[in-house]
Formats: sequence, C-alpha cells, structure tokens
Amino acid sequence: KLFPNLSHNTGRHADPPTTIMRRLLILLALLCGQCNAFSSLHHGDGLRSRTPLAMVPPVTQEELNGGSITRDTPSVEDVAPDLDIEADLAPIPITFLASTPSSTKRQLPSNWLGEKLYVLSTAALIGILTGTNIAVFKTAVELVREALYGDGVILPFLNPALWNELKGEDILTITLRISETIPIWLIPAFGGILVGLLLTIGDMPPGLRDTVKEVDLDSMRATNAIPPDELLACVNLTPASERNDLARFSRKAVAATLTLGTGNSLGPEGPSVEAGMSLSRLLMNNNIFGKVSRVFGTLEDMELSEMQRVNRKVARDRLLLACGAAAGVSAGFNAPLSGVFFALEIVQNSLVPIDFPLKQAANTNSNIEQKSEIQMATVGGEALALQQINISAILLASVVSALTIQLLLGNELALRLGSFDFKNPLIELPLYLLLGAFAGVTAAIFSGVAQLSKSTFDGEVGPEIVRDVFKGIPKYAKPVIASLFCGIVSLFVPQVLFFGYETLNGLFLNSNIFSTEYLFVLLAAKLMTTAVSASSGLVGGTFAPSLFLGGVLGAGFHNVVADSLQVLVEQHPELSAYPIVQGISGLPAFAMVGAASVLAALFRAPLTASLLLFECTRNYDVILPLMASAGVASLTGDIVEKWLDEDQRDKDPVSWGDLATRLYEDVDDDALCIVIDDKNASE
Repeated sequence: KLFPNLSHNTGRHADPPTTIMRRLLILLALLCGQCNAFSSLHHGDGLRSRTPLAMVPPVTQEELNGGSITRDTPSVEDVAPDLDIEADLAPIPITFLASTPSSTKRQLPSNWLGEKLYVLSTAALIGILTGTNIAVFKTAVELVREALYGDGVILPFLNPALWNELKGEDILTITLRISETIPIWLIPAFGGILVGLLLTIGDMPPGLRDTVKEVDLDSMRATNAIPPDELLACVNLTPASERNDLARFSRKAVAATLTLGTGNSLGPEGPSVEAGMSLSRLLMNNNIFGKVSRVFGTLEDMELSEMQRVNRKVARDRLLLACGAAAGVSAGFNAPLSGVFFALEIVQNSLVPIDFPLKQAANTNSNIEQKSEIQMATVGGEALALQQINISAILLASVVSALTIQLLLGNELALRLGSFDFKNPLIELPLYLLLGAFAGVTAAIFSGVAQLSKSTFDGEVGPEIVRDVFKGIPKYAKPVIASLFCGIVSLFVPQVLFFGYETLNGLFLNSNIFSTEYLFVLLAAKLMTTAVSASSGLVGGTFAPSLFLGGVLGAGFHNVVADSLQVLVEQHPELSAYPIVQGISGLPAFAMVGAASVLAALFRAPLTASLLLFECTRNYDVILPLMASAGVASLTGDIVEKWLDEDQRDKDPVSWGDLATRLYEDVDDDALCIVIDDKNASE
C-alpha cells in the first residue's frame, strides 16, 4: 500500500528513487515500532487492558503521574502526512495490544546486573541446601525403617558409672529393634499415631499449588500491594514476621520421615520437592539473608510503578520457588535434567496470573459499589522459560543439588534398570500406545478413588451412619486409620508398603517375577492404599506410587500380550513368520514405559516423565516409545477425567499434594481460588 505505483509485471517502480527511499524508511520505522512494542509487551509490567491500545508516542510526565491516556489510532498519514497515497488504500490503522503506556519504551531496570547475580547466587545456595536436606531426609527414613523392620539400629549409649573405668576409650551401644516386640502389620500404625500427634502441635505447609499462593501473598505484602480477595480467601496465612516458617517446615519433614519410615504407601519425592520449596522460602523471608544479599545492591526500584514493582517481586520469588522444586526432584532421583523439566512443566502449571487493585485507584474508589471502576493490574502471567535468567537459575539449582547429594550419598540412581533391547520398536508401537491408554485410565481411576476417599474421611459420602462416624473422627486420628488400613492390606500383599524402589527395580531388572494374576492384585491394592494414605493426612508424595502403579501395569500388560501371542501361534502356526508374533520386548521394557505413562497422566507432564526414565536408562532407544506412550496416557487421562467431571481436571489436588488439607468449592472457572481450607469450609 505504500508503493501503489509498483509494476507487478516488471517489478520496477514508477516513482523517483528519493520517494522510494523515503517510503522504505517510513515502512522500516513502522515495523521497528511494532517490534519494540511487542518486545515491551513481554517484558512489561502486565497491566490488563480491557480494550486494545494503539502504538503511542513517548509517555508524557503527566501520564506517568497518573493522568488520563486518550489517544487515537495513528495511521500512515499521521506518520508521514506529506505522502500521496490513494484514498482507497488509506488510512492503514496500526493497532495491537499493549500492556502499559510505558511499554513503548523498553528500559533496563535499575541494578539489573545485581539482581541477576542475586538470583544465580541464591539458586546455587538453594541447590546446596536442598541436596544436603534430601540426603539427611533419606538417611533418616532409612534409619527408621531399619529400626522398625530390619535388624535394628545401633545407637550410642554411655553408662555414667562405667565412665571412669572406660576413660572415654569406649562407648557402650544398644540396639533399637522394634520388629521383635510388635507385629509387622502394626508398624505403619505407629507412624500414623506420631503423625497425628504432630498435627495437634501446629499446622504444616500445603502442597505445590497452595504454596505458590502463599508465596504470592508474601510477595504482595512485601511490596505493600493490596492482595486480591480471591487470594485472601484461598490462603489463611499470617504475615511472615508473625509466623515461624522453620517450625512449620520441620514438622512436615519429620511427619514425612515417620510416614515413609514406617512403610505407609506414599513416596519420598513429594516431600523432597516441598523441602526444596521450603528452603527457598526461608531464604526469601529471612532478614539476615536479606541483609547479606545487599552486597548485590538494591533489588527494589522505587522509581518503578506499583504494578512493575509487584510484578518484579512476584516473578523473582516464583523463580526461586521453582528453583527449589527443581532441586528437590534432582536430588530425589539424582536426575538433574528431570528436575529442570519438572519446574518448567509442572511448577509452571501452578503459576497463574493475579489480578489485584492498584493502591492509588483503590484509595480513590473506596465505595464497594464502584469496585468495577477500580483500575486492576495483572502480574505473574509470564512463563518461566520466557527469560534466559530463569532457565539459567533453574539449571544451576538442579545441577548443584544433584552434585551435593552425589557427594554425600554417592552417585546411585533411585531407579535401576538392567540391560534390555527393544526387539521391534516400530512394530510394537501400537502396543505401547495401547499401554499408554490403559495408563491414562489407571491414573484417572487413582485420582477419582483418592478424592472419593477424601470425601469419605470428611463425612460427605456414603450411608448416613458412615457420614456421621467420619464427621466425628478428629483430624489427628485419620492418619491412624489410614496406616492401619495399609498394615492390614500388607498381610496379604506386602509389596504395598514403602520400602524404597525394591519392588519396582525388581520389575525393571526382571529379577522379581510375579504371576500375571498377582500383578493385577498388587496394582489394585497399591492404588487403594496410596489413595487412602494421601487423603488421610499422612505426609508423602504420589510421584513414587505413580511410578509403581505404572510399572506393575506395564508388567501385567506384557504378560497378557505375550501369553495371547503364544496362544495365537499355537492355534495358527502359519502366523509364526510375522515378526510381532515371534516375540515382543522383555518385561522391563513394558514396565518402564508403563511407569512413565502413569506418571505423565497423573502429573500432566509427559516430557518430565519421559526424560526421567531416559536419565535412568541412559538409552536413547527408550525415548521413542516412552514419549509416544506418555503422550497418549496424558491425553487419555484428560479425556476420562473430563468425561467423569468437567471441572475435576482443573481442581485435581491429588498430584499437587493438597488432597489431605483441602476441600472443593463450586466457583467460577475464571476464579483464582479453586480450593478452600477445611476450617473455612466448616465455618
């Protein structure tokens, strides 16, 4: 449109060269203006604009001070009024979405280099602390398990009467051995009793999704912003200066140690992730660390607008929280790449945008009836992968955490796989896709059973007598009921108890052979015990149980397919020439693909699940069937759960660790708060 006299036949211009050059410069200026504005849109402060704003000239001082902004959409004539353009081709509006008036001028924040150094240094420190914490946590769980189920734990014991004779040269020891005094099936209940006692002492931090809400609330309070009503309704949290976070986090760590050490059917990776996030939060809210961090300069720029300061603080704290989560997965599985993808794929899903009222606008519109006129700003909607510094910080935290735990506990993988070959990966691909579909259904069933169990504990479902009984049970007694259930089931299926990854590694190594019937019994028993444990208040994660469920499902699926092919060959010998009938890959291959598929379906993370199993095998051939099956499993899980309950997928707290402490509430889809506290629900 800028060049109406261009000849389409010859490609030559009928205008003079000077006119052509001037128009080219104008076109270049227009394109650069749009590119700069879109770049500022991604790096701006996130003010929500209800109507599209035009590309605007530099902001005036009056507008920066809060003046009204009313501008018309510029056209080519506005930019170049002396151009002679045909009337039917002009004007050409130049419109796009802009976040704020200041988005037209991209400026580096003050002390941006110091902030980057602070983020990277803090990420490295989070990695060191998380790796050390997970090493202590795993050692403590192992000591409790040895004391209760093993040969006992030798503890130092000093007899004061013999001190003079020994002269400090020797120390007597005693052996703590519990399994000789109480039945093994009662040992899980011992852990449930201790967890119940901890629940009476004080509250514990929530799971991943609600932890993000708590961090957002702390960030907004730190910048003196007005938290939105939706956030305050979701989070019952006192200011950071009035609470003891170290005590809250320590209680949950001890509860997780007792839950897993006594063999209850949960996993250690959930507490590992929460430990990393807890340590990052301690650094965020610690006054001493805040003073030490001043060596990097002032992190707050008071020249920025309110929404820019809030957005900067929220983004930085969320990044450090993601670093802690990545470090927890990295140390838990000794898989740093999986930790990075966990942060970018799973943690990212919990980072929802926040709409909050601007303080200046709120002060001038105090009338509740005028709430719709209050100017709202949106922060926290940026993806973690948008900024290069975010990727660098998450990578650093994950790698440092893995190196730390390797230094303390050795370079041993949590999952151990034997050598195996995929015989016909392409021909077997339909089998892996079918296994992925079954894995998605299994994850959906597990999620539904867990939420049904939660509703039962809350006295919301079942016959009236059952509802009345469970409503009268105190909160601290529910973990005891769940642990007793685990112990009773273990009398018939002992593999449901948590003893690390021995059973799953046995399937991966093909050294622990179970019959097909027993595999499906084990699948059902593990699903039930894990669902009951997760919904009762016992502390642990569903990461490891989902791998267990998938591994058992894959092993059973392999046996069924292998037996079916064998029967088919016996009845139709002429089919023996086909490769698929000659034999399929071994049981470890299907067990591994099944483990990744259920994990992907439950956590909505096919990439994380595929990469985790890939890191454990160091075999590139495994990545192809893993990704295919994990993708189908995740899609199938979505379809099944949405078919059962349209809103269940968005409100599902099973994989977020929020199941035991949260209840559902019917809210709008656009609402930030999806779940509420038990206390608020009862009121």
